[in-house]
Amino acid sequence: MTEGTEEAVLAAPPVNRRLFRLATILGLLGATALAACGLFQAALALTLGAAVAIVSALWLSDLVGRFKAPEKVAPARFDWKFGLKAVLRYAFVGLALWGGLRMLPADVRWVVVGLSTVVAAVVIDGLLELLTGRRSRTGSAQ
Repeated sequence: MTEGTEEAVLAAPPVNRRLFRLATILGLLGATALAACGLFQAALALTLGAAVAIVSALWLSDLVGRFKAPEKVAPARFDWKFGLKAVLRYAFVGLALWGGLRMLPADVRWVVVGLSTVVAAVVIDGLLELLTGRRSRTGSAQ
């Protein structure tokens, strides 16, 4: 991980850390299952998709964190370095994904499944919160 990514994980709220952990576990479980079935190229494609999705979500979390104004402090400054950093990060992710799809053209569906790990983690986390909220009668969805 890069220095900025590590800072994003450490500075992320516990909910975000839980989502990223769950997305990582889902990606590893899927890749392990495919590798156990002998589909090593599919496992590599799923791992590539999951890695791109998780890193992209971490960077997006860092970007959104910059927009949240801290209390009793000057508003966040957005200069050309911030914009360039954001553009270069997503250009890198796009190039990594493009390169991966060029190397693994037959396994595009597994790359797409890997890209959906963060979405699946959000859905699972939401369902778990909904179920625990109903059990404890403190949730808003009753």
